[in-house]
Amino acid sequence: MADKQRINLPEGQSELIITSKKHKHKNAISKKLIAIIVAIMLVLAITSSLAIYFFTSKTILREKEQELAAISMLTATNIDVKIPGDYTLQGDTSYRLYKGDTDITIMLGLISDNADLLNVEISLIYSDTRILTTITDSNGKSVTGLGLAPQINSALAGSSKGIFFENTLINTDEYFSYYYPLYNSDGSYAGAIECCSPLKTIMPTIRNNIIIFNAILLAATIILLLLIYNFNLEVNKSIFKLLSFTQDAASGNDAALLDASLLRRKDEFGTIATAVLDMHRSMRDMMDKDPLTKLYNRRSANRKLDMIMSHYQSNGTSYSVAIGDIDFFKKVNDTYGHDGGDIVLQAVATILQDHMKKNGFVARWGGEEFLFAFDKTDLATAEIIINDILDDIRALTIDYEGREIKVTMSFGVTCNPELNKDEIIGLADERLYYAKENGRNRVVTALPDDSSEN
Repeated sequence: MADKQRINLPEGQSELIITSKKHKHKNAISKKLIAIIVAIMLVLAITSSLAIYFFTSKTILREKEQELAAISMLTATNIDVKIPGDYTLQGDTSYRLYKGDTDITIMLGLISDNADLLNVEISLIYSDTRILTTITDSNGKSVTGLGLAPQINSALAGSSKGIFFENTLINTDEYFSYYYPLYNSDGSYAGAIECCSPLKTIMPTIRNNIIIFNAILLAATIILLLLIYNFNLEVNKSIFKLLSFTQDAASGNDAALLDASLLRRKDEFGTIATAVLDMHRSMRDMMDKDPLTKLYNRRSANRKLDMIMSHYQSNGTSYSVAIGDIDFFKKVNDTYGHDGGDIVLQAVATILQDHMKKNGFVARWGGEEFLFAFDKTDLATAEIIINDILDDIRALTIDYEGREIKVTMSFGVTCNPELNKDEIIGLADERLYYAKENGRNRVVTALPDDSSEN
């Protein structure tokens, strides 16, 4: 339920009620921020994984193409160096592949040495048929005689340079393959050197790259979340301190304090804290201070006197109360006008405040009347302070429109802490009345018929 604080404004103004509501601190902003960061990091992880996959794949494809192209050309060159001559297919019933005058049909060593050394599969293709190959079937038998895919053969025919294929199906297995065309001395197409690398060999590389990247991303995410969490804790504490202060201030707690660490901050929280504190002070002054004299008003004086009385009830510390009134103030208003009267009130209030700063408080009780409360002070000490005040008032000269205004005051002082508030104020008021009736410009601490005074 909301807490209501009723404030009595000066006469003629409407009553103001401030409603404050205690809110539970749920860290909603922090939770939303962490949720957003986690969602962003998840999207980043998925996107990055896909990007790494495609990037790694493209990089490996490019490297494989260059690698297989180099091996194909090297193999073709080695064969030409070892066995010069053109490629021909000879025989009446059993065809044999010749290079020059040499039958190379079963000379697997021409390609197997490079294949074993470089960990690839190499085939020598005549026309569209594999004559020599290191590729074997599931039984370990060489797949010679296996035809070349028509689309590959047609792409090679008439090509002056090799062709790379990302996915070639050979004997149920998938390969990266590069085909380097072979030409006889008359420029006729003879076949090709096929250099292959199984697709499955690159998957561990791609998988490892993705795992490594995601591990790095996960570590970065954890570190980022820890940093955000710690930052949120700091932000959350600052918000909680600001919220606690504003709630306490709104509930009318004069002792509400804003954590000094907020005011020392150099960021937005420091700026907000300073603004909130300034606003609180302005609001408190507006509610607790008399706008003309800047002294406490009657409402705040009652509350502060209650606090002094509670100290007596809990600790037994005595206190004194006095009421003072400017003598013949109506005459001042009649002679100099209300503007002149206001200047007199302000000048008198300055003297009263200077004397009461370390002795308790003084408030404008109404019109030209002032209430004094002396905390932890007996009657004799309070009388000394009031007499010092009166001396300064007597010595005061106020210049107004070329004329000098001088005033005096009368005071009634009491020290009866066992009485209730109305009784204490009433007793001080009786003594003030007595001072007014007996010459003014004086301090009265006891009436003639008073039997005792604490």
